[in-house]
Amino acid sequence: MSNSAWTMNRREAVTRISSAAIAGGLGLLGVAATDQLKADEPKATKRKRVIVAGGGIGGLCCAYELMEKGHDVTVLEASGRPGGHVKTIHDSLPDGLYADVGAEHFTKPGYDQYWKYVNKFQLPAIPYPRRQNMLRRIDGQWYTEEKLQDRTVLGGFGFKPHEIDYIVQHGWTELPLLYLGKYLDAFEDEYQPFGVGLDALDEMTAGELLVKDGASDAALRFNGVRRGDGSPAARNGEVSALFRLWQQAIVKRRGLPVFKREVYRLQGGNQLLTDTFAAKLGSRLRLGCPIASIAHGPMSVTVTFQEYGSPQTLEADYLVSCIPLGILKKIPITPAWPEEKAYVLSNVQFGSQSRVLLQSRTPFWKKELPSINLETGDSAMYLVYETADEVPGDRSILMGSGKPDVTADEAMAAFKSFYPGKSHTLEQAYVHNWSKDPWAFSCERHAFGLGTLKKFWPHIMAPVGRIHFAGSFADNLPWGMDAATRSANRTAEAIDRL
Repeated sequence: MSNSAWTMNRREAVTRISSAAIAGGLGLLGVAATDQLKADEPKATKRKRVIVAGGGIGGLCCAYELMEKGHDVTVLEASGRPGGHVKTIHDSLPDGLYADVGAEHFTKPGYDQYWKYVNKFQLPAIPYPRRQNMLRRIDGQWYTEEKLQDRTVLGGFGFKPHEIDYIVQHGWTELPLLYLGKYLDAFEDEYQPFGVGLDALDEMTAGELLVKDGASDAALRFNGVRRGDGSPAARNGEVSALFRLWQQAIVKRRGLPVFKREVYRLQGGNQLLTDTFAAKLGSRLRLGCPIASIAHGPMSVTVTFQEYGSPQTLEADYLVSCIPLGILKKIPITPAWPEEKAYVLSNVQFGSQSRVLLQSRTPFWKKELPSINLETGDSAMYLVYETADEVPGDRSILMGSGKPDVTADEAMAAFKSFYPGKSHTLEQAYVHNWSKDPWAFSCERHAFGLGTLKKFWPHIMAPVGRIHFAGSFADNLPWGMDAATRSANRTAEAIDRL
């Protein structure tokens, strides 16, 4: 008998003995002893060499987990800074103020993996009241949350009586569940949208489903769906009913409301976490190293990249690609991507936006408005809220999101035009345009098109040979830091088990 065969037989024997002890003596051993038995079982893993391509939060998190599991990790980040879309700015702002111009918040409940690191590294998480007491501008008029639960106001929008009853009872933001809720329990596995009896709905738009179920025009409009030329169509393209239901089912399974009001941020900026990952990784993180080509085979993966202006080559057992897909599809690979992955790379769509900052000498709105949390309907600055409010002093930063090409002057003019108060003390506007970033120009993944879910899922997250994928794009619900840390942990665990 060979040494390897003896090892496997011994491992199997230990596993069987441990399993028998757990099954037969659970009441005697107790949970703690049971957990110790599992921990004492020999691991079927060996030290692996892993290249992580991309030093955003997904890549840094995955590399950290692999390092913690004892593997040899190298992170190649194309830009000169780690963090990707997690970026906190300080230098351009006065009086100790700061702003997260990329990933801006995390929720509770939700973001389970993210909170794991917040607690492990003892990072200062603070409530972020940017979604409390919202003021919404609809058809040029401002409405408080109380007004949007007023039966007369809701009737004026054209809601049906039973829709009004639902909004009054559950709130304006939970309206989608009136029509979608009855389908959601069919999805028992949040990573499997198919085979639950609803596959045909991938050929029906979300709007068509709402119409079939009796939704009013107002319900279509405020569910993100508008009726046009007599037929419903989902905003941002023909989003299928199956996709919309699946995404909402994931939210429900995680115990989250439709609109997540309880959100948090890291005091001092969310970049604290990515900087912590980078510090833990140390010299394993190499900046300014864009990948030029990839070659993969049955036993290894080799990447060529530029470092200090010179070509370099690195070979490893596995590659974890956290490269934005818009960049990855342009990198030569040998052999070529399989058909399913090639389709994903050619057809997946991502959004982009700008972060708009307005610097104010005083918190002027506090004398005029019940809240500065505004949903404006203006593409130049369609959200407004305060950030870094814990920093002492009168100067304040208002922050929001705008279209990718918005200018500082346009954002300032837009705010002055829609601000519901009478005065302001704005000093300057600042725009961070992500679409101009050569290495992080895309943001969250768009919905998959009508009838295409099977072409994208699960291929967008599935490994190809020894190449694995992590990042916000590589999870079922592509919510920034949540999806990035979830996919990073899943990928690190998969490689560790191989």
